[in-house]
Amino acid sequence: MKQLARISAAKHILASVFASQRALREVAPEFRWSGLGNLLGDYGELIAIEHYGLEKAGSGSGDFDARTRDGRTVQIKTNFAAKQIGFRGTADLLLVLSVKEDGSWTEIYFGSFAQVAELARFSRRDNKKMIAITMLLELKEAETVAAAKANPDSAG
Repeated sequence: MKQLARISAAKHILASVFASQRALREVAPEFRWSGLGNLLGDYGELIAIEHYGLEKAGSGSGDFDARTRDGRTVQIKTNFAAKQIGFRGTADLLLVLSVKEDGSWTEIYFGSFAQVAELARFSRRDNKKMIAITMLLELKEAETVAAAKANPDSAG
């Protein structure tokens, strides 16, 4: 009996997730909002496009998810709990966001894709490059310090 109750509870929670996905498709139909893994990625893309003023790339864009106003390509990665992110292909910029259970988010990294690709290791098992979140945070800090040194008058 206990197993049936657990299955029933899980069924209702999953139905709620799928109902939420249908509602998300109503709110932002330009995203697929399908599959549990893709749900996080679509949310990250929505944040990126709305918050950073990016233009969503058309389907079939391959290596990138969006473009900046000046035309640079951006690959967007959204992380929930993993200690590293994986990526394939190339773009001008990489934007990595971290999402919490309540849906709030923070920026982990937004900068040079080439620099990240240079630091990343290749995973044969996953057939993609991988980089630790801690390395992205260190790279972000180093870029912030370098920018402050290059333009000391802008420090506030």
